[in-house]
Amino acid sequence: MQQAIEQLYQKVFSSLKLDDKQTSLCYKACEMAIKAQELPEKGVVRSFLVAEVLAPLKLDEETLIATLLSDANLTPFYPCEKIAEEYSEQTAHLVRGIRRLNQFKEFDLDRKDDDVQNERLRQMLLAMTSDIRIMIVKLAYRVVRMRELKHESDEIKQQIAAETELIFAPLANRLGIAQLKWELEDLSFRYLEPQKYKEIASKLRDKRSEREEYIKLVIETIDNMLKEHGIKADISGRPKHIFSIWKKMHRKNLPIEELYDLRAVRIYVDSVQMCYETLGLIHSRWSYVRHEFDDYITTPKENGYQSIHTVIIGPEGKTVEIQIRTPDMHHNAEYGIAAHWRYKEGGHSNFDESLERSIANIRQLLENSNTPDLFKEISTELQTKHIYVMTPQNEIVTLRQGSTPLDFAYQIHTELGHRCRGAKINGRIQPLSYVLQTGDKVEVLTIKNGEPSRNWLNPNLGYLTSSSARNKVRSWFNKQNKSENTSAGEALFHKEIKRLHAESIDSKKLLQRFKYDTLDLLYEDIGKGRLNERQITNAIQDELRPNKTQSRQQQSFGFPAHSEEEAVAYVVGAVHLTTHLAPCCQPKPFDDIVGFVTRGRGVTIHHRECANILNLSHEDRRRLIDVSWDKDKAEQPCFLAELQISAFDRKGLLRDVMTKLTDMDINLIASNTKTNTQEHSVTMILTLELDYATNLGDLLDQVELIPNIESVSIKT
Repeated sequence: MQQAIEQLYQKVFSSLKLDDKQTSLCYKACEMAIKAQELPEKGVVRSFLVAEVLAPLKLDEETLIATLLSDANLTPFYPCEKIAEEYSEQTAHLVRGIRRLNQFKEFDLDRKDDDVQNERLRQMLLAMTSDIRIMIVKLAYRVVRMRELKHESDEIKQQIAAETELIFAPLANRLGIAQLKWELEDLSFRYLEPQKYKEIASKLRDKRSEREEYIKLVIETIDNMLKEHGIKADISGRPKHIFSIWKKMHRKNLPIEELYDLRAVRIYVDSVQMCYETLGLIHSRWSYVRHEFDDYITTPKENGYQSIHTVIIGPEGKTVEIQIRTPDMHHNAEYGIAAHWRYKEGGHSNFDESLERSIANIRQLLENSNTPDLFKEISTELQTKHIYVMTPQNEIVTLRQGSTPLDFAYQIHTELGHRCRGAKINGRIQPLSYVLQTGDKVEVLTIKNGEPSRNWLNPNLGYLTSSSARNKVRSWFNKQNKSENTSAGEALFHKEIKRLHAESIDSKKLLQRFKYDTLDLLYEDIGKGRLNERQITNAIQDELRPNKTQSRQQQSFGFPAHSEEEAVAYVVGAVHLTTHLAPCCQPKPFDDIVGFVTRGRGVTIHHRECANILNLSHEDRRRLIDVSWDKDKAEQPCFLAELQISAFDRKGLLRDVMTKLTDMDINLIASNTKTNTQEHSVTMILTLELDYATNLGDLLDQVELIPNIESVSIKT
């Protein structure tokens, strides 16, 4: 065994510069990977073979160690907790991620021609990857799986090859890992189209290794020629692989004999002038195929692509395609609107823009460095505004970050949302406010004649995060009987009044704030969902604030006042822009705010829950911008409030209440708990210190969600 461990170490780690501690850990990982072969079979791919595939990619030792330890045979005997103890938490994190991706099996062969679903699956796998190195390892696992596929049944060959062609080869291409991409494409093509594969392979007179040597000869010749003439250039090249050849034959309807780019070289020079000087030198040395010459610098393609293309008759009379461009042209071709992977993969209309920007940044870093430690530097999570979840039929649905099962139900179908009463996430019942994660499988539980709940519109409860879903709920209530909406709205209004013990508030002031002529109209819009509990609570809190002449000292259930001059807000990233507070919602310092760009009057600062903001058209929402309070000019005060809680007694109730307050960053000043053992009930009076931005409605709603609690209110 010791000899096998030494051989594996030399294959995987010999090119890295490691200290004694790192070397010891690497040997230990090699030993575990060798031992994994003797354990009961849990997976069809051995991790030491995957590490050997990754070795030429110049990955860091941490990734290679994690690869060796990720063997499925080790999973029952070598948990990530133990790996964290013996190696590091980061190594355990990588192993956990690799194992998770290796267990993910949701590709449906019947969906082979569904470009949208395939693109969503690619995006979902990327979004599941908390570290880009995990995806690189996963791709290497797939290379080994494809190499050993010849031992499987025809059915499995078709399944794995189709999944590789449609999902994993495009991911390797998008990440710019050509060494893995071409092998994944060729091997999948070999099993999906065996006759076409053999036909093309037989017509390629040279083996791939021979074609690679030929390319090296051409690159060396061009490099020496350019140096002689004082032209600094970066040159790369590759022989076209079998799948790529077939695609071009198919796309152009040409036999292989009429393809001139089976061997390709790319030259990067500093300027446009040098592009043409380089072209002149190449054409003076070799003859070229005139009808294959294209000058996309003088005449760019419609998507902005620029480069010079020419085909020379190189050494031994073999044709070689040569592309000449500047670094800026290359950047646009690979990462800009001219990036060709978009149309080659067929998913160009389904971008996750933030995810693609993140991938482009990683590709550029990988392309411009050969340092293994670079992978540690770029191992941050891929950025995306979306999550990707699955229906029970494995259809992938794209949602915004933070979405809930109820958001999911409404995105599938409005009626499904209305009838939703629960959800199973990955087979387990979860609340409708559960925050979905990429990779979750969601099953919506419904009743036959279900109706939406007005609670769903309460932002404090977190049922809906999508404006589209909220609009569907509001639309349903808008269609209901006027008197029903008025009655329901009145009940919600008085519930908030009672919870805040605000019976003394002048209702006329609330009517003026929301611009209603009568209470019935106010109640009706609350019932319709046009106004929600948070907006009502904010209005009540504002009316409970002391007047401007009161002391700024800490007060019981009150807020030190701020003048508009003190309540300064600025536009994030553009502090010089003029701002003023919106009179409609009158945001107070440290309220949750957003800016609206007006025409000619600067930026108006609104509360995020302002009715005017919530009801903006899609077009006007583009004029919303991030703003922030100026903390130096708006001192954040605090106030005291007493919470009265009534509940059925149970073990751990007080602990759960304390945990909730801690989660909300609320300071407990004093507590008084009385238990009635005969009625199994408990009453709590909690004195809390709250900051100025605290929304009392949110606090009450969150505490009410704790099991066994019957009611929560502000104690007078």
